[in-house]
Amino acid sequence: MTGGRPEGFDSDGPAEEGPARPVKLIVWDLDETLWEGTLSEGPVSVEQSRIHLVRTLNRRGIINSICSKNDAADARARLVRAGIWDEFVFARIDWSPKGPRVAQIVEGVQLRAEDVLFIDDLPLNRAEVRHAVPGIRTAGPAIIDRLLSLPELTGKDDRDLSRLQQYRILEKKFVDRAAVPDTSDAFLRSCDIRIGVFTDVDPVAERLLELVLRTNQLNFTKRRPDPEQFMAMLGDPGVECGYVRVRDRYGDYGICGFYSRSVADDSLTDFLFSCRVLNMGVEQWVYEFLGRPSVTVVGEVASSFEGPADWITMANDQFDVEPREGPAGLGDVPSVPAQPDKALMVGGCDLTTVAQFLGGDIVGEFSHTGPTGAFVYVGHTETLRQSAVGVSEQQGATIDRIPFLDRSVFSSPAVVSPEYDVLVYSVLTDYTQGLYRHRELDFIVPWHQFNMDVTDPHNWPALETRYGREGMDRGFLQWFSGEFEYLGGVSVSRFQENIRWLAASMPSGARLVLLNGAEVPIVNSKEPGRHLHHQMMNVALEEAVAGVANASICDVRDFVHAEDDLMSDIRHYKRHVYLAIADEIRSGGASELTLRREGVLSRGYLQARRFAGRRKVQLRRLSRRRGRVPSDRIR
Repeated sequence: MTGGRPEGFDSDGPAEEGPARPVKLIVWDLDETLWEGTLSEGPVSVEQSRIHLVRTLNRRGIINSICSKNDAADARARLVRAGIWDEFVFARIDWSPKGPRVAQIVEGVQLRAEDVLFIDDLPLNRAEVRHAVPGIRTAGPAIIDRLLSLPELTGKDDRDLSRLQQYRILEKKFVDRAAVPDTSDAFLRSCDIRIGVFTDVDPVAERLLELVLRTNQLNFTKRRPDPEQFMAMLGDPGVECGYVRVRDRYGDYGICGFYSRSVADDSLTDFLFSCRVLNMGVEQWVYEFLGRPSVTVVGEVASSFEGPADWITMANDQFDVEPREGPAGLGDVPSVPAQPDKALMVGGCDLTTVAQFLGGDIVGEFSHTGPTGAFVYVGHTETLRQSAVGVSEQQGATIDRIPFLDRSVFSSPAVVSPEYDVLVYSVLTDYTQGLYRHRELDFIVPWHQFNMDVTDPHNWPALETRYGREGMDRGFLQWFSGEFEYLGGVSVSRFQENIRWLAASMPSGARLVLLNGAEVPIVNSKEPGRHLHHQMMNVALEEAVAGVANASICDVRDFVHAEDDLMSDIRHYKRHVYLAIADEIRSGGASELTLRREGVLSRGYLQARRFAGRRKVQLRRLSRRRGRVPSDRIR
């Protein structure tokens, strides 16, 4: 989604234009919303899918809270029995109006109202909350089964639940602050707040860039540099850069502040802090510590850097442990070292190239060239389904005669003895290829374009010209046409059925990240209107994923905006797009992977060029001998 309000959200007021704003907190009603039934009237039922949903949201870094009209002890007991009470923070369960209670929750979590979604089955309650908390998003229960597929709820992988623990710290502080009858300063003095300021920024550069790009409420300058600009600034001797760590008696908040200032004129370029230290006086203390340099404040900021903060102590020596990347540390909560995720990537040259920019425990099943130089595509959902049952000897013998296939295509690790934590899967093969059913052995093979019947003799001259030297000459085409019948492209309903089947076939706890297709119109006489076909298939994919709890979409449309982002056709992208997709996969569903920005850009880009098969190599050799070959022949 690139603008407007998603289907299922309430529609008071105009929809925002531009990218969808992420949801960071969901406030749940209970009766007829999180569970079926009304607790005060009898037993209620908590579906397993809802339990899994709440847990998944927390592990995406999206926090869950409760605002319900119920008896607090009864509601808590029911959630404890369901095993999810500990998944919620700032629960407000009583019989008072919901508007003020939701406002109190938003204040306690220190988020903007626009970052919060309130779900309730009663329109009156939703209207009351929108009145009490201007800017909050609200929705009825119809949206629940679609939550995990919405771009606003992509989140960021947080399986160690560090964000949930961070909000538990805020919740405890919120309760303690309310119990102090004196001024706010008195409470802050009791917190034993200590700060460390460090200028050795290189080891934590990626975390600092993330902080700069994501921080809003306490970002005084609102600057959004791109990665290259930011890294260049860190190495500029004319700019002093530093980051801030904070801890108090409740826990360690990790890296939660960053500044950069010009040495020449002592002016701040960046001055920003995470909202988790809002109202602690950190920004005021750091501003005084830096000697009150000049700064131009841009836009609204949730605080001021003016005022004393003499309850804070500088204690760099208490931060001698390398800070953990990501949100605040867990304080007194023991952490268990996480095992690196194993990622399986299945698809064509889009994922072949993306993988070049990622590091970690990655296994790839990518399209490749066969012995004749023919390009062997992998990952069509129909071949995945065949992989689940295997191929017979007769089917295997037939496959052996087809240059654009090999038996490995029908034994995909995505479904054959699957061992992975994340499956990154590109659906472009489904979007592109036609399907052919064997007339006697009843199995399906994908080949070429969905809108060209290769069994039609009228198409053979063009196919011979393109594929003849790769073993697909007139004799092969005659044999193939006798053995197989043309089915066209995969239907929308079958494609959706296959996606749901794949998600259900994955190992328990594994996550499915799906790459969709670009929708940019491109002039290509061989593929007219292909962007319209992609639009149709993208809608089908979104509908399929909407009911699947363990699947999400890496939306290529967020990175491919114009024809300049493409190479020769709608399925091949420029290098900056592949890098952006890799970063999105890492941040959105596979955080254990690392992003390799330097030293692999050219290698990754060239890898995509190599994977067009031996035919392209031959044409390039011809071009050097005879002059330039038209680009529409080099595919």
